[in-house]
Amino acid sequence: MEERLYLILDSQGTPLANAVLESPPKAEILQIRVLNDKVEAVAAHREIQLIGIDNGTPDRVGVIVRQRDDRLVVQPTAALGPAARENLRILTDFESVMYPVTGRWKGQRSLRAKDLSCGGIAFYSGIPLEDREIVEMVLPVTDSPVVVRAQMIRQLKDESSQLPLYAAKFVDLIQDEEALIRKAVFSIQITTAD
Repeated sequence: MEERLYLILDSQGTPLANAVLESPPKAEILQIRVLNDKVEAVAAHREIQLIGIDNGTPDRVGVIVRQRDDRLVVQPTAALGPAARENLRILTDFESVMYPVTGRWKGQRSLRAKDLSCGGIAFYSGIPLEDREIVEMVLPVTDSPVVVRAQMIRQLKDESSQLPLYAAKFVDLIQDEEALIRKAVFSIQITTAD
């Protein structure tokens, strides 16, 4: 049987640890094995969120009912919608480039990522960008770099940088691109949780 890897978040959506689901995904009671000696950090919470790395695994909210060694028994209380994956933001820091789609500016411009989610990115850029403007950007954190389109949502306040910080959502993604981005987000979280 293939391991079903999950990310555990607290009730506020803060990542806590990674786990392997050891029961069937749709079981009435879930048994998870918490990885990397993080079981105590997870067990300190009553309610947790479980988000699967694979698209086909159900995402759930549940209450911890028992702990034994590195295993937890969780009573699912609700299903999480697709927004749970999209809103999962992982702090990251990588340099990349973007290209204009609208033609308002020309050439290649650099960017520095601040965070990444399955649905979008926050990044710093030296070039002013307008709300709803669409750019193509290279995401170097996927298994092999992928070029995706991102639409600017708004400029964010950030006192820590001289460069403007922008929030953008990914648009026109194909299923393979979504899977690559999701895998990258989980991989970054797994690395930082270890």
